[in-house]
This record gives sequence, structure tokens and C-alpha cells, in this order.
Amino acid sequence: MRRIPRLFLGVTAAALLTAGCGPEDEAATGDPADKPGAASSPAPARSTADAGPLAVRITGPQEGVATSGSDMKDPPGRPGSGADFVSQVEYALQGDLLSDALVEGRTTAVCPDGVTRRANASSACTVTYEGVEIPYTVTIGESYEDGDILTPYRAEPKKRLLVAERVHHAFWEQFGGAAGMTLSCEKMPAAEAVDDGAPTGHVCRTIREGGRAADYEVTADSSGPRFGRVRD
Repeated sequence: MRRIPRLFLGVTAAALLTAGCGPEDEAATGDPADKPGAASSPAPARSTADAGPLAVRITGPQEGVATSGSDMKDPPGRPGSGADFVSQVEYALQGDLLSDALVEGRTTAVCPDGVTRRANASSACTVTYEGVEIPYTVTIGESYEDGDILTPYRAEPKKRLLVAERVHHAFWEQFGGAAGMTLSCEKMPAAEAVDDGAPTGHVCRTIREGGRAADYEVTADSSGPRFGRVRD
């Protein structure tokens, strides 16, 4: 999972991804207000006794969600040993986006104007996941010199990919350990592009025994889905 912009090394034979990985969200137990990883400070729990579950009930971890990006299959169509640099970059970007999704899906990538192979040069690329477009900026490393075999570069997404199945999985991991807790989320697209750390308009809900409800707004950042308590 990306914590800092990912670094790549493009070589004549293949593109090598050197993405760093961090800890996954831990499954939580007890009161949701005490959970780590929330996007905002906890507010007093909602006490609306008649609040019911939202459209999508979350009853357990989602089987289709990988534990980490390293568990994802490589996208099809790996370039051959003689492939040009742009083809290598486009393929590597697909793997980068899949490691963010943590759910298998069809990907494509294109850098319409190519990739400028010059120190500190930036180029625009677009990667899709199940048709959802995520713009990327690819920047060549400052140490690169013409003729170098290795080409270090940084790939930075300009949007975050929000995958509903991963949202459900993360919500269960954060709140599903509490006894008697009912979890649900509003219906959301299977996948969409969202702004980093910004409100997505999607809400998930916990309901404790006795009917006490708390709503959480869904956001996404470099670590994946986040849930911030909605204040009354």
C-alpha cells in the first residue's frame, strides 16, 4: 500500500516496481468511538433509537479483498523483454492501481503523449479500473542521465480509487468485532474516482444493541478507505 509516492525503475527488459507496504487496518473490538484509523475525532454516539440499517448490510469480511497489494495477481499482457519504455510504464501503472484496489478487476493504462525520459520531466498517464479513470503523473528521477540503463521514476495518482467491496471489508475490520453490532453502508458504485481525503458523500452506519446508532462518512487516502464520525 502506498504511504509515499511509488518509485519505479524502468529497464530495457522490464519495469520494476518498488512500492513500500505498510500495516493493514486492524480488526477492532469494543465501542466504535475508540477505534484507531478514524478520519476525524470521535463525537458522542448517536442515540436515535429508530435508526435502521442502511441499504447494504455488512455481515463479515469480504472474501474478494486481498490482504495486501503483494497478494494481487499481475495484470495480463506483461510486455516482452524488448518492449519500449512507455509500454513498461503503462503496464507497471496497472499493477500499481490494482494494489490500491485490493480487488481483482480489469485495468488499462495509456500515456497519450508518451513518457518524457529526462531528469525531473513529468508526463500524464491515465489508468482505468473497471472503466473508472485515475489520472497519474509520472516524473523521471532527478538522477537520470541520457543513456542510463535504469530509469527511476515516481508515479503519483491524482485521484483515489474507491472500491465498494474494499470499503465494506475495511468497515467490518474496524467495527465488526463488537458483540451485538449491526453494520451497514449506503449503496455506492462498485468503483469510482474520488479526491484524496475529501468527503465522498457515502455513509456507513453502526447500530449497537438497544438501537444506538452512529454514522461514519467514507473518505479515501493513500492507505485506503477511512471512516470519520458524523457529528449530530
